Amino acid sequence: MKKAFIITVSILSAVILVMGIYIFKTTNSLTGATASLEGIYQRSIYDLNDNVNNMEVEVSKLLVSNDSVSQQRILSNLKSQSSDAENTLSFLPVGNNMLNKTNKFMNQLNGYCSSLITYNDSKIGDKDLEKISQIHASILSIKEELNNIIDKIMEGYRISDNIGDSEYSDFSVNFSPFFNESIKYPALIYDGPFSDATVDRTVKGLKGEDIDRDTAESIVRNIFGESITSLNFIDETTGTFETYDFGLSTSSRNYYIQVTKKGGFILCMSSNSINSDIKDDENVTADSIDDIDKNEKAITLSLEFAEKLDIQDMTCVWSASSQDICYVNLAPKQDDCILYPDLIKAKVDLNIMQVVGWEASSYALNHVEREDLIPQLSLEEAKKLVSPNLSINNERLCVIPLDYVGETLAYEFSGVHNSYHYYLYIDAYTGSQVRVLRVIQTDQGELIL
Repeated sequence: MKKAFIITVSILSAVILVMGIYIFKTTNSLTGATASLEGIYQRSIYDLNDNVNNMEVEVSKLLVSNDSVSQQRILSNLKSQSSDAENTLSFLPVGNNMLNKTNKFMNQLNGYCSSLITYNDSKIGDKDLEKISQIHASILSIKEELNNIIDKIMEGYRISDNIGDSEYSDFSVNFSPFFNESIKYPALIYDGPFSDATVDRTVKGLKGEDIDRDTAESIVRNIFGESITSLNFIDETTGTFETYDFGLSTSSRNYYIQVTKKGGFILCMSSNSINSDIKDDENVTADSIDDIDKNEKAITLSLEFAEKLDIQDMTCVWSASSQDICYVNLAPKQDDCILYPDLIKAKVDLNIMQVVGWEASSYALNHVEREDLIPQLSLEEAKKLVSPNLSINNERLCVIPLDYVGETLAYEFSGVHNSYHYYLYIDAYTGSQVRVLRVIQTDQGELIL
């Protein structure tokens, strides 16, 4: 009897041990899945914010552009961005009622742009300018509300912990201003059909053979070295780029990293802070240097990170600080000509002085040696073609993209109109105005979009 009891206890102990191992593994698996889901949600909200920021800038450009070709390009960009924003909205775990008006606005804005391009030959009249001003005001309101949500996320708010099963979950309630009368959506009347054009994008900048998943993981490990506390494979992505996607953690941050199958190129890196109080003792902290030196250090770190990824001959073409983050735009130069289509965007945390964000899809798409970088138009001839509304303060030669269907050599003119800082681009071969960019003021610096 005693022997049977001992055997029974042993069996039960074994069962409990197996169940414990299973529960432990399942819990770890669920924790990893939740972290991946949180990453997807946060990526979607940041992508939506980028879409809306770009839309706001493009709409504002229409208010100062008097060239029909330029207006058509701006409208095409705005059409694409509104479509992207509508698509990104569908990935957010938000009750349908909260986003009905916003979805409708994005959808109708897409059609409105189509009507101006197709039926008005992109000629914007006074009535259209009035409507565009209303659209601009609406987008500014959407932008403000999105910034409120992102501020909460930056303070540690987790989307996946606040979705629930209710139409009015805690996270959905964040979008209530999109549903009520806080945001005024103008009535957009247009004759054209809705259309989502697709554009083929040929990858020219990736070199080398295809790599396997283990090689991609080794590339990531070589970049972060001993700072890695965990590294997990998430998924493979297909599309314009085929990538291996990884989730990586250090003592202070969680990273999402995409490595291309072709050539093992770091295409994208985003991250969020685990604990804002943690600082890397091996790096200079923001408290020890002034603002100017912080920006210079951020630029240096971005260039060094590029070299670490074997990306050579890069130069900083723009940098701007916002709170504790410095944004650095890098581009290659060829014959003293800036190659804007090959732009790489870096994000540097000024508290720990580390590159914590990286976006290099444009470089991967476009980077090749250019030919015929000889302008047919002189600088003075090009300057005469700039709108008299712009007070010019600087100019230089560069290569710029042409709405995903090529590129051209252009003169870049920067200047001011009505307290806004703009960049206008005149084709160095034909003399046509091909692009307008506007500088956005932030609390601690400037950002060009």
